[in-house]
Amino acid sequence: MARAKRTDAALQEASNHLHYEFSMLTSVAHAIASGMSSNGWLLNALLESFVIHFRALLDFFYPAENPKQDDVLAKDYFDDGGWDKIKPKLSDALAKEKVRAHKEIAHLTYARLNVTPETKNWAFIDIANEMNAVMEVFLKHVPKARLGSRWHDK
Repeated sequence: MARAKRTDAALQEASNHLHYEFSMLTSVAHAIASGMSSNGWLLNALLESFVIHFRALLDFFYPAENPKQDDVLAKDYFDDGGWDKIKPKLSDALAKEKVRAHKEIAHLTYARLNVTPETKNWAFIDIANEMNAVMEVFLKHVPKARLGSRWHDK
């Protein structure tokens, strides 16, 4: 089924939510890196927040094969398949972290039983940097009239 074409107004409003997701991803990554929280429940909450925002952004830029009609996608902002032509290739590292996000955080799975202390750490700064690079490509090419006020307030 073809995706519904969204109005510029709808895209602008949705982009303000995109701004929130990206802001939270980068802010939480910096908070974790600062060491503001030692091991324990607060660090776990920060990591889980980071992973949830990572998943939302990854699904925006690299959606599943059959996304829901109400999912906001990067390609909604471009005409004639423009995003698919310019988007960076999904790196192996991000693809691996996407699987981890689903198996270790978002869903209660038996795969969690195989996570060892050595494999438990998340490369959150690397992930945030790579997502930033994808965001830069998006922002460089997206029609500015389709971005909401939060992007113009920078």
